[in-house]
Amino acid sequence: MGIFGKTDNRPAETPRPLAAPSPSPVPAASPRSATPQTSGPACVIGAKTRVKGDITGDENVLVEGQVEGTIKITRDLHVGATGSVKASVSAQSVVVAGELVGDCQASQRVQIEATGRMSGNIRAPRVVIVEGATFRGNSDMSPRREGEV
Repeated sequence: MGIFGKTDNRPAETPRPLAAPSPSPVPAASPRSATPQTSGPACVIGAKTRVKGDITGDENVLVEGQVEGTIKITRDLHVGATGSVKASVSAQSVVVAGELVGDCQASQRVQIEATGRMSGNIRAPRVVIVEGATFRGNSDMSPRREGEV
């Protein structure tokens, strides 16, 4: 039966196969997009992980577990709320939301969050200690001199 109660005398059509969707054009990769720049952590030390020794590298590091030794990275270090670091630290910037025991040197800034506890000396051009944080040590915010590490 056809539309509006009229009979349809046309022969039945065979269903046409659906055309495959045309592939969307992929933009050409630019030299900048070849290395993704992420602001998030690239290396995560999990809550149930314990590391003893030296950590060096050129990636952001998030510590949710325990680290003992030294940390020397050229990017950012974030000590999570469950993280515990007992180490001498050198990084671009350091954010402490857990516990850090040891001297800390940063080329940009050190920030101790409200849940953070730090015991040791800080050397960085900018130091932020949020209300509620615990800090015991000395801070040096003087600019670096030529040849200093």
